[in-house]
Amino acid sequence: MKPHLLFIALCMPLAASEADFAAWTHRQTVRITQPGLTRIELEPALLDASSAAGGAAFHDLRVVSPAGTAMPYVIALPRIIRPEMINALGFKITLNPSTTVLEFQPPEGSTTTEVLLQTHASEFIKSATLEASHDGTNWQALASNELLCRQNGTERLRFNFASAAWTHFRVTIDDARSKPVVFTGAQVRRDLPELRTLAQPLTIRGRTEKAGETHLKLDLGSANVLLGNLRVHTPEPVFQREASLLDSHATVFRFQYEGRSAEDLDIAVHQLATTREVELVIRNGDSPPLRIESIEATRHPVPVVFQADAAGEWQLYIGNAQAAEPRYDIAALGDKLRDASAQSAMASAVEANADFRKTATAPEVGDVGPAIDVSPWSFQRPVQFKEAGVLVVELIPEVLARTANDLHDMRVVRDGHQLPFIAIKPGVDREVEVPIVEVPDPKAPTWSKWDIQMPFGNFPASELLLDSPTPLFARTLTVSEQHLSEKGHFERILSNANWQRLPGQAANTFHLALYTAPRAASIRLATDNGDNPRLQMTAARVLYPVVRLLFRVPDTTPVQLCYGNRRAPYTRYDLQLVRNDFENATKVAATLGEEERLPGYEADASGPSGKGSPWLWAALALVVGALLWVVAKMLPKKVE
Repeated sequence: MKPHLLFIALCMPLAASEADFAAWTHRQTVRITQPGLTRIELEPALLDASSAAGGAAFHDLRVVSPAGTAMPYVIALPRIIRPEMINALGFKITLNPSTTVLEFQPPEGSTTTEVLLQTHASEFIKSATLEASHDGTNWQALASNELLCRQNGTERLRFNFASAAWTHFRVTIDDARSKPVVFTGAQVRRDLPELRTLAQPLTIRGRTEKAGETHLKLDLGSANVLLGNLRVHTPEPVFQREASLLDSHATVFRFQYEGRSAEDLDIAVHQLATTREVELVIRNGDSPPLRIESIEATRHPVPVVFQADAAGEWQLYIGNAQAAEPRYDIAALGDKLRDASAQSAMASAVEANADFRKTATAPEVGDVGPAIDVSPWSFQRPVQFKEAGVLVVELIPEVLARTANDLHDMRVVRDGHQLPFIAIKPGVDREVEVPIVEVPDPKAPTWSKWDIQMPFGNFPASELLLDSPTPLFARTLTVSEQHLSEKGHFERILSNANWQRLPGQAANTFHLALYTAPRAASIRLATDNGDNPRLQMTAARVLYPVVRLLFRVPDTTPVQLCYGNRRAPYTRYDLQLVRNDFENATKVAATLGEEERLPGYEADASGPSGKGSPWLWAALALVVGALLWVVAKMLPKKVE
């Protein structure tokens, strides 16, 4: 496209609009001295603040003119992330008494950085020299005495060199020590400007060894890094390992041959790391773990291209999980804009957006819900928070113990009206240590039994964590509780599980999932030892699942959480229609205050843990009295 046509296309009205940027968390000021097509490489600190969920990468970016208008742009990500290999032309083989010479040319006008040879041979090691020429007559050596090989699933058939516009290549392969290898062709990699990379700081934060694998936790310093390559630095002289990072896989190796070393320690990633920490997995198989001295990384720059219609201070806004993916007409010109001549601009440091408001990150759902009479409820707690917005409050176990499992009897109340809420279970557990005491049972001498004291009755436990120092055992564990009902006491089974440990196995914690949460304040753990030594138990913890509520408040008017009314109807909030928006909103942390009793406390005493209604006991007494009177009338009278 001609420059003036491109300029006209960019100046057309393309969804530019006045906007309120209170929902964006970060911004950067760009100083543009003259109008025109402008290209800026987005800084890692700006990309780190991006919180776009789904859609194109960084689609929460907004480019805003000095007049406050959001302008269309193109993020010129690399055209092809994985290097494009192109078949070489004029491939020719010459067999000499002690060498094989390969000659070929790259496509006309190509700037190349790599040559890859092709062969069907499965096992070989060769020494080779690569030469290049601009005219086919005068040659320059690019690599000398390089090892080419294919062995045990490992291959090294490529030459890397500085980018240049060569027109001819020649590879001379040494056949003096082994028979010639048949090469079937060659490929070259064209150099593309957008594939250039920059050094990316990286820190190894942790290392674990498990199941024949080394897991390295790598800290990239920021999220949303468009990784290029990773290079592993190790002093090991000979090795071969499979490695993976994100969705990329590679074989890294080093071997020795006749006093020379060949290696390939690079992992071509070329993917977006959306989190700050990533995990590199190295599969060792039956070999000892590699010594890793350091890991080197590169990243691809992320440029944004837009038409600056005026000089002045432009703003880049980013960091809005609710931002819709923009639909700009100029997206179709992405390939043209990558290569178009554009001016650069000076950018200030990335900073927090001073106009950011948490209330702007969630959709408007109405500030006043339906009126509610809380007198049927048994308990309430104040919700403690300091600012308006989308509140997130974690339900403590004491609250979960007094409400239904499905939370249908829970209400969020403000000024006598309901506030619609969303309950989320993020799949996270909290851990509480609990006392465990062995209980001797003379009537069952082969059994081991322990009483585990829960923090309180109806504790919302989902799993027991048990520790035992016993080195060898296989046991079936049973967890039960004594439950009181109208029919008396009975034993309720909470879980059964098999646990075994073999010699040499680490004394790992055993996770015993509960079928249902206990109601009693004490539960019993038991196992039959048979003719074996008694199983020892040293510690116990209990897990309970995290449950959080999300709801929106327009101001700091007091809010209460009401619960404990099993007769309450189920809620049906329209808020579920925008659930994703609420979950992605910037949240205000809230906590729960002290529990208060409501009028419904006495009326709800007939619940699962209560003693029953007085009216029920009176009715039972009346029935029993009537039955006794009937029985007395049926008995024969005493004869004097």
